[in-house]
Amino acid sequence: MYATQYSLHPFLFVVSEGVEKMDDLRYLFNPASIAVVGVSQNPSKIGSIIYQRLVKNKSLGILKAEVYPVNPKISSLNGVKVYPSISEIKDNIDLVVIAIPAEAVPEILREAGEKKVKVAIIISGGFAESGRVDLDEILRKTIHDTGIHVVGPNTIGILDPYSGVDTFFLPRFKPMSDGRMAESLPDVTPGNVAVISQSGALSEIIMDCLKVSGIGIRAIVCVGNQVDLSIENFLKYFSIDPLTKVIAIYIEGVKDGRRFLNALIDASTKKPIIILKAGKTEIAGRAAYTHTASMVGRIEVYRGAFKQAGVIEVEDMEEMIDVVKAFSMMNPARGRKLFILTNAGGLAVISSDLATRYGLIVPNMPEEIREQLEELKNRRLIEQIVVIQNPLDLTAQGTSETFEEVYRIVASSKFFDLYLLMPSHQPPTVDDTVINRLFRVSKEYDCSAVVCEYGESEWSRHIRDKFDQLGIPSYPDVRRALRVLSALTAYRKPKNKRYEYPRETNKIKWLDYLEDGPLDYEDAVKLLNHYGLEAPKTLKIINEEELHNVNEKLSFPLVMKIFSRRITHKTDIGGVIIGLKTCSELTDAFRMLKKRVSEIGLEWEGVIIQEMVRGVELLLGSSYDLTFGPTVTFGIGGVFTEVLRDFSVRVAPVDPTDALEMINELKMKKILEGFRDLPSINLEKLAEKISEFSKITWENPSIRQLEINPLIALGDRFIAVDVRGLLSRTQHQP
Repeated sequence: MYATQYSLHPFLFVVSEGVEKMDDLRYLFNPASIAVVGVSQNPSKIGSIIYQRLVKNKSLGILKAEVYPVNPKISSLNGVKVYPSISEIKDNIDLVVIAIPAEAVPEILREAGEKKVKVAIIISGGFAESGRVDLDEILRKTIHDTGIHVVGPNTIGILDPYSGVDTFFLPRFKPMSDGRMAESLPDVTPGNVAVISQSGALSEIIMDCLKVSGIGIRAIVCVGNQVDLSIENFLKYFSIDPLTKVIAIYIEGVKDGRRFLNALIDASTKKPIIILKAGKTEIAGRAAYTHTASMVGRIEVYRGAFKQAGVIEVEDMEEMIDVVKAFSMMNPARGRKLFILTNAGGLAVISSDLATRYGLIVPNMPEEIREQLEELKNRRLIEQIVVIQNPLDLTAQGTSETFEEVYRIVASSKFFDLYLLMPSHQPPTVDDTVINRLFRVSKEYDCSAVVCEYGESEWSRHIRDKFDQLGIPSYPDVRRALRVLSALTAYRKPKNKRYEYPRETNKIKWLDYLEDGPLDYEDAVKLLNHYGLEAPKTLKIINEEELHNVNEKLSFPLVMKIFSRRITHKTDIGGVIIGLKTCSELTDAFRMLKKRVSEIGLEWEGVIIQEMVRGVELLLGSSYDLTFGPTVTFGIGGVFTEVLRDFSVRVAPVDPTDALEMINELKMKKILEGFRDLPSINLEKLAEKISEFSKITWENPSIRQLEINPLIALGDRFIAVDVRGLLSRTQHQP
């Protein structure tokens, strides 16, 4: 039995996984005995399909486990004894597969617990996913009481082609309208790709599509409702599994983001992880008191977490299949310098245009390589009209031998990191010996190479199939090939760090005495100062008489802003006046803003007057995500923040190295490096400020939203011109 720890923090339910849970997972994939509860005389029933699959695998010698059918209503099935209950089976049982109505599942689990069963797969649906929260709670309690580890419920379970454990109950063949039987679900091929999925259908599609390219499956796990065993458990299992080379994950959402992030980091330090996250347009219901809270949706937080974990995110199923296929065949690439070799000029142009879109570099051909390739012209292996450059177009006169000789010279130099090979088959000078020729060079020099062969003719499919069989991934479209090459360069082992759970009480104790709601400006500045962040000289003025000695405390030019806890975007209502140079202008501005507040029907709370600071306007924000907890956002600030949407998100806190990555992700990063009359910014210093800021909401949980916009950057100085914050001690409030 494993220990369960409940955190006091509102968004956390933390399960502390002992060694026993990981040990028990082996009984899912390599059980000595299996009981199937729910077999029937009706062969189309789910329990019967699963039982027959297991029996077939045993007859083929794949499954080594004994298989016991269980149903109290029948005594035999096809001449085999059917047991009325698990307890009637004399032998020990490692794995129980349950495919019966949901109401009866807890009782079967209790019986399995008395039998000392290690693990169970609950195929049955009808729990929380269908509104039966009461039944779900009974199931959870039964799991806790028995100590059995459970996959599901509401799942198609597990498919392991190595051990023969297969609970996928979908038919392999189905009748068509003309009476013919056609393959519906292909027979699985053993391989090195482990699939963890929140969707049974998508896991089967992945298996189907990979098989076309000759890629096999290590195992597929469909986690279902995850009442016990979850994605995190299987991530850990496959990360140390010697048969697994790459892990593919499909998720729709997770409950405990930090547990998930830590599991991703642990696994990604060992093996590449390819992830497809669905639900990209979902936006958390949050009180949008700051730009950050209104602008950053759930998918941005997930993507930040994926980057922190070194995970490769893909956009759709096509990209998932393409990238998984490549990682199954190849190792990650060492860099982004790409060499393009083809005999079709159009493809050379298209591929070089697209390469930069995917973050690849197409450098000029080094002189020493160019000289060697020019020698091939003297030997008449390259036509005289060929221009030696990158991309290199051999023209329609290029032969299969030419491809090999050119590729060998370029690959032997080790100058390039990646190779895009496009030997178009249409010219008469190219035959299918080009396949083995290019393969020999790739193998000899351990090249990170992919092939693009356009077309659906028999020749096109033949070339792609042969390259795939030799372990060089091939694609029918240059965009897909370049996207894969980019992914091969994107994998990096993350720093082996843990994202700890936020504090449960405020580190800064004076925050405990503040009321829930908007954070007063003075308190917000005090908070920033505590974390080493600077604010400009500021006065808060309520009455016009207080303006008389402003010039003695502040230096012109000045900025005046409406002070209000209810106005989020002051500039939208003309609530900010800049460039005030005299006391007279101050008075006029004060009266104008007071009139504006009256016109919109708000209570007068005064104005803020600050010394003007000029520089690059940035945004630094933090908000509380219901899945991952405190997050940090950095981007381009000012009045166009929500229009430009140039920002980067991470789970907080971040260290300066992570913060520097956030800076480098901005599309408008050149502005920070010195643009026209703007001075360059000390990016290392900026990263330190981002890191310090990211600790605030993590160390002080009552702060749910905090934002500096703009943060004025000027060389080594970073000044918080405007800051807003929201305090809330209400649990589960975003």
